Amino acid sequence: MKASESCQIVAHEDILDENGVKLWAKNQPVSHALQQKLLERKLSQPIESCLRAEDGVTHVELVSAARRLYDSRALLASAISPWVKELLDDIPRLPLHPVAQLLLTAARSSSPQAYEHAVMSMMMAGAMAIYSGSDRYQLRMSMLGGLLHDIGELYIQPDYLTCEGALTPEAWRHICVHPRVGAILIQQQTDYPAELSRAICEHHERGNGLGYPAQTRHLTSFGSRLSAVETLMGILNTDRPDAWEQAALAVRLVPGEFDPVALAFASQAANRHQQTLPADVEDEADAIWEHALSYQGGLQVSLREAARLAVTSSSEKVRKLAGGIASSAEQLLKACNALGIWAPRHLAGKQLHELRLANMELDFRVQTIQRNACWMDDHWQPQEQEELDRLWTALRNSNLSTQS
Repeated sequence: MKASESCQIVAHEDILDENGVKLWAKNQPVSHALQQKLLERKLSQPIESCLRAEDGVTHVELVSAARRLYDSRALLASAISPWVKELLDDIPRLPLHPVAQLLLTAARSSSPQAYEHAVMSMMMAGAMAIYSGSDRYQLRMSMLGGLLHDIGELYIQPDYLTCEGALTPEAWRHICVHPRVGAILIQQQTDYPAELSRAICEHHERGNGLGYPAQTRHLTSFGSRLSAVETLMGILNTDRPDAWEQAALAVRLVPGEFDPVALAFASQAANRHQQTLPADVEDEADAIWEHALSYQGGLQVSLREAARLAVTSSSEKVRKLAGGIASSAEQLLKACNALGIWAPRHLAGKQLHELRLANMELDFRVQTIQRNACWMDDHWQPQEQEELDRLWTALRNSNLSTQS
C-alpha cells in the first residue's frame, strides 16, 4: 500500500473475497479504501497476483540504479569492475515477472536502502557467475537471485529489521523465516524456475549446517553462492575501507561453509581493493593479541561445557542443542588454528591487522552461535535455562578462559 503513494498500483483483475464477492474492480487504482477491505476480508487468491505497478521498477531504472551504485560505491566497484559492462548490458534481458516487479516497487518505496542492497547483490551475484564461467542462463538466474533474495523481508515487521539493539527471540524468529517467505512467493506467484526459489530459500544457509532457517548442509551450488553474496554484502555495507579484507577472511574462515568459487572471488576482490594499513594498528597490538587469546580460551571452555551437557543433561532438548554448540565451537577452533589466528605476540603490520579483522569476525560468530541455536525454541524449563546460561556465559565471558 505504501508503494501506491509514490507510483500507480492498479488491480489487473477483479479482486474477490473467498465467497466470490467483488472487493475491487479491474483497473481501479489501489487506495486506503482497498486496504481497509483487505483487513476485513479473506481473498480468493493472494493480493500480489491481482495487482500491477503501472510506473514501478523497470529495466531502465535497474540499469540506472546499478550504474549509479557502481560509480558511488568503491567497495562494490572493486568486486565487479572487470565485468561491469557485461552486467549492465544484461540487466534489460532479465525476465522481470509482474509480481517480482510489484514487490521490487514496494521495496523501493518502503526501504530505499533495501532496494539498493538488492541491486548491488544482483551485480555481485552476476559478477560471481561470470567469474565462475557460468553460461548466459545461469548468469541471469544468478542476477535474479541477487535481486530478489530478500523479497520475503517485505512481510516482516519493519521494526524488527531496523532494530539497533539486541533482538528478542520472537523478533529473530520472524526474521529467520524471510528466506522461506521469499521462496514461497517466487514459487507460487511467478513462473520462475524452481532452482531460483530454492536458492532464495538457501541464501542464509551454510555448507556446514550453521545457517538458517533449515540449518541444512545440502545446498545447491546456486544457493551456496547466493549465501556467499549475502555474507559479503553484509560486511561491505559497513563501508569500512578494510571491509573487503574482512569479507575475504569471513568466507574462508570455516572450511566447507561457502562455495570455493566465492572464496577465490572474494580474495581477488580484496586484492583489487588494497588499502594502506590503519595508523592505529601498531598502538593496539597488545589489546589485539589479548583479545585473540581470550577467544581461544573462551571457545575451549565453551567446547568442554557444551560437550559435557550433550552427554549429562537430563533434557533431550539441551543435549541436542549443546551438541550443536560443541560442533560450532570445535569448527571455529579448528579453523582459527589452521589460519594461525592464535599468533605470537610479536606480530606487526599486515599480520597484526589481519588478526584484528579475525577478532572482529569472531565477535560476530560467537554472537550468532547462541542466536542461531535458539531461534526455533525459547521455551525452557528452569533447570534447562540454568544449564544453558552456563553455556552462554562461557561463550560471552572471556574471563572464563582462565578457568580449568
